[in-house]
Amino acid sequence: MTQLSTQEIMLAVALVFGLSTTCQIIAPHLRIPGLVLLLPVGFIFGLVAPQFQFDTILGSSFEVAVDLMVAVILFQGGMELTTIPLRGKDKNVVRRLVWIGAPITWIVASLAAHYILGFEWGLAFILGAFLIVSGPTVVGPILDVVKPDARVRGILTWEGTLLDPLGAIFAVVLFQIFKASSQSSFISGIEYFLAGLLTATLAAVFGVFLFIVGGRLVRKNAMLGTQVLLGSVLVAAGLANTVTDDSGLMTALLMGVTAPKIAAKFGSTLDPSKPFFNTIVSVGIGVLFITIAALVPSPIFISLLAPTLLIAVLLVFIVRPIVVAIGTAGAGIDRNDRIFMSWMYPRGIVAAAAASSVGTALIALKIPGAEKLLPAAFIIIMVTVTLYGLTATPLANFLKIRNTSDESSPSPAQQ
Repeated sequence: MTQLSTQEIMLAVALVFGLSTTCQIIAPHLRIPGLVLLLPVGFIFGLVAPQFQFDTILGSSFEVAVDLMVAVILFQGGMELTTIPLRGKDKNVVRRLVWIGAPITWIVASLAAHYILGFEWGLAFILGAFLIVSGPTVVGPILDVVKPDARVRGILTWEGTLLDPLGAIFAVVLFQIFKASSQSSFISGIEYFLAGLLTATLAAVFGVFLFIVGGRLVRKNAMLGTQVLLGSVLVAAGLANTVTDDSGLMTALLMGVTAPKIAAKFGSTLDPSKPFFNTIVSVGIGVLFITIAALVPSPIFISLLAPTLLIAVLLVFIVRPIVVAIGTAGAGIDRNDRIFMSWMYPRGIVAAAAASSVGTALIALKIPGAEKLLPAAFIIIMVTVTLYGLTATPLANFLKIRNTSDESSPSPAQQ
């Protein structure tokens, strides 16, 4: 492909930022989450102007930029979790949804990828790992519109936010195992996973230290406080990723969960910095969805559309209700709330980013069928986001579970 001029690169950047902002402005007027517009607009942008795809413009730097922006998004998601308390039974529900539900989803999705899409087992298992990833960037906007009761919102938000880094790290572990050819590859994968968790924990401790020192130095300056937050996350996540791939995502989440508590302990608050930080995250979400959706090759997308839709039907109508039935058993959750939870498992930006990153690496290794990973993941993301985004409010109205008295404004990071 011909190398772009500086003017053409500037035009590409302007178009991406303009399109993402326009989608996020229009969506509230249509009473739909912005993601419902961002995905098709990004895909169309890739069809109309393939020369403006950011992986071509930025080269290997694109993957780095995506990883760091996703880390920032997860940090913000972790901060939001601290405002959503869970009762004893609800904690058990979240544990079961994550530690029982996610493996069920992975196994079924992997089997479907092999038998329906014809993926080799290694690729099928990796795609299945992508498809357990949900996240606050997709769950939050839908819940902001629907406004279910606090208990349902808390469970779904915690589930999605925890699955983001765990699913991404799991996919990378499978990728490492897939590349290995020795009999000890499984043990190596487990070691890699544990090394990732250790790296993430140590990096998070270092990031929190940077946040404490920087926060004390800037005192109550909201602008510099935002810079401290952003800088601490980027430094810690970047260092973690240099040691173990994608461990920066877990680092960011751990920092987000602990940062508000650490700030309160030292007599400060993150509240003045949050509006600025949320704006950064909101812009990042829009740009990421546009740029990653633009990478999906249309011929492969079309060829995979029908069989992948079948997998989406399987995941939405069979797997998710079973997972929720298991996760909520004996928790005292109303039937209508359980029905709504069964209809809420959209996949999001971390799934897309992981599919893009791992898919590119597998293509470079000349693995047969690797070029199908991102399109297949994208179809599932697009279907679940659109389906849940457009039907969640009517379903909530039918089930009479909407908390219409809740007039609290949504987090800018989740709009």
